[in-house]
Amino acid sequence: PRAIESIKIGAKVAAKGFNIFVTGLAGTGRLSTVKAILEQVEGYSTTFYDYCYVNNFVDSDKPILVRLPQGKGKKLAKAMEDAVNYLKKRLPVLFEEDDYQNAKRKIIENYQQKESEILSNFDEKIKPYSLVRGNYENEQGIVIPDVFPVIEGKPVHISQLEQLVAEKKITKKQATEFYKNYQQFHTEIFNLSRHSFRMLQEMKASLVELDRTTSSVVINTTFNEIEENFPEKTIKNYIDAAKEYILKNLLLFIKTNENPLATNDPNQNDNDVYGVFEVNVILDNSETKSPPIIVETTPSYSNLFGTIEKTYDKRGFWKTDFRKIKAGALLRADQGYLIVNADDLFTEPGVWQALKRVLLYNKLEIQPVDVYFQISQSYLKPEPIDIQVKVIIIGGQTLYHLLYEYEKGFKKIFKINAQFDYYTKKNEQLIANYVKFISRICREENLPHITPDGIARIVEWSAEFAGSQDKLTLKFSDLADLVREASYYSDNHNHLINSEAIQKALDIRRYRNNLLDEKIKNEILDDVIMVSTSGERIGQINGLTIYNDGIYSFGKPARITSTVSVGNAGIINIEREAQMSGAIHNKAILIISGFLRERFAQKFPLSLSATIAFEQSYGGIDGDSASLAEIYVLLSGIAQCPINQSFAITGSMNQKGDAQPIGGVNEKIRGFWEICKSKGFTGNQGCIIPEQNVKDLMLDSEIIEDVKNGNFKIVAVKKVEDAVPLLFGIEAGELDSEGNYPEGTLFSKVVCSLQRLYKLSRPQKQEQKAIKEKTIEKDN
Repeated sequence: PRAIESIKIGAKVAAKGFNIFVTGLAGTGRLSTVKAILEQVEGYSTTFYDYCYVNNFVDSDKPILVRLPQGKGKKLAKAMEDAVNYLKKRLPVLFEEDDYQNAKRKIIENYQQKESEILSNFDEKIKPYSLVRGNYENEQGIVIPDVFPVIEGKPVHISQLEQLVAEKKITKKQATEFYKNYQQFHTEIFNLSRHSFRMLQEMKASLVELDRTTSSVVINTTFNEIEENFPEKTIKNYIDAAKEYILKNLLLFIKTNENPLATNDPNQNDNDVYGVFEVNVILDNSETKSPPIIVETTPSYSNLFGTIEKTYDKRGFWKTDFRKIKAGALLRADQGYLIVNADDLFTEPGVWQALKRVLLYNKLEIQPVDVYFQISQSYLKPEPIDIQVKVIIIGGQTLYHLLYEYEKGFKKIFKINAQFDYYTKKNEQLIANYVKFISRICREENLPHITPDGIARIVEWSAEFAGSQDKLTLKFSDLADLVREASYYSDNHNHLINSEAIQKALDIRRYRNNLLDEKIKNEILDDVIMVSTSGERIGQINGLTIYNDGIYSFGKPARITSTVSVGNAGIINIEREAQMSGAIHNKAILIISGFLRERFAQKFPLSLSATIAFEQSYGGIDGDSASLAEIYVLLSGIAQCPINQSFAITGSMNQKGDAQPIGGVNEKIRGFWEICKSKGFTGNQGCIIPEQNVKDLMLDSEIIEDVKNGNFKIVAVKKVEDAVPLLFGIEAGELDSEGNYPEGTLFSKVVCSLQRLYKLSRPQKQEQKAIKEKTIEKDN
């Protein structure tokens, strides 16, 4: 319920930053639960949009974003396509009509007439001076207009006059007159050429204006319907720009051999020419009826944020435009939800930082991944998109706390933590839901269904897996796997899975994974690892430990020993000295010291040197679940009282001597039971556990049967004193009114031994004090 309520509020609240970080163990149904809840809630938005990119006719490197109401993106794209196709057919016909051709002819003829009149007047003007107008080609091949003297009925170049004078074809006076007139009309003909050029430009401008005037009506009419159906200001600006572009590039629609814009490149098609008018619908929500729920299983940069694709021409150069912009999962989840797995998200380079920026500013900029890593420069910069999306990350609690504590901005964008538990309290409703879940698995995967006794065995296993009689596991993936494995071992003739098939699946599962368990068990039975299950010994006890290889966890007994001597070193944790002890185990040793001081050091100081060690331990020790065993072995070493080796003990303790619960109690009991059974039951063997762990007992039927038959014992204790009669054969003892323990009790023997050690340590203290005083005196 805690996780469900968290997801609901995160999914419903539209305020910024209410994204959801789902935590919990894998296999607890996080993804399926999140999807189911999101499908049920109304969502934070009921308004969906289509997103398009269109060409920027002013700056093609900056495509324009168009956001339209749901379903209108495809309509705009179709309307633009129809409009361009119509103009491609209509405009060429329009320019072939008589009205247009007559108007065009009139403009050209008017220009030609004016030009002809100007040239005729100039010719008449220079004729009396025996000059004519003509052109010549210079050394660079350029045709230059000029005036030429007419001599003997032929025009000659002005540079030839001297030669003609030498040849006495003209006199020097005539040559001088020709030079004079040439200078006058030479300049004038160049002015005449400039004037003719201006007239030509005016004629071309008139033709362009004629083209614009002629086509404007058709173009405006063609786009009128689009402007009416799409009243958005962005669309109006875009259509205006498109119409202006068409008017400036009318020759795109009139392909002739004389058309300089007509392409002869066989690799270029109409899509390249008319692609500027396309509408790139990058998100189409026309069929969307509820907030989108996008599960991105591969959250790479391109998959999440989109990209700009590239194409390569035959020369090896890449090119791109607004049509190559592609949406990613973030945009597809706009007004809805995006679900990603944390392990996938944080292994993709650059993705987290980019996602954080999007969620902080609600702006999405689509760029190819190589631009993000500065591998190349993209000349396209599409307009950013304002998006509204809820991001749901599924990860672990440790990662969430690390991000919350150290990642800047994380608190602002992930305000909801939905915590999935891996077990929950057992009740009838939960068991009924178990049955429904199992039935669905069997139905969907075409497996045999399960009998009532099979369901009962699964519920027992679930409680064992959860580590308590009052709880059931929520790791549904493991539950489903058990059903699948049991179907393999079921009786095909019965077409049902019963409790025997379930038990066989559990036994085979243990067999598949207990190789290390068997090896350690065999080493104990072969006395390679020394564990005693009978007899008595001073300063030695059987503790219970948990091994976990990451796949399978199991319990095994371990020998714990202690030694005690005169001295002032206190309790020495050998594991700690060897740097093989964890912080929690070190704390447990200090708690034991506190217990000894309170119980036995009220009348005299605690003076001893004691060591505690886990024998044959090579992998390190941590946890406090052995502290109850450690206090007994320490008391045994101090009092020199033997401990019954028929028992193994687990449990934590506090400074007041209260027994505290531990984890893995079922695995620990099974571990010692297996050793005792293999060596042979004596009738006196058993395990001592904290009383609080009784409710956690979910033991195999074999163990329960041995307990019923008296072969094995399970004893629960509330405090340190409770297990003393079993382990030492004597009472622990309680303080009388004078603060003394009754004679013959364990605690009385401990006090006597500590007094003896204290008295023996006093001379050592005095000697050490004298040496210290002498050292100080010498230094002075």
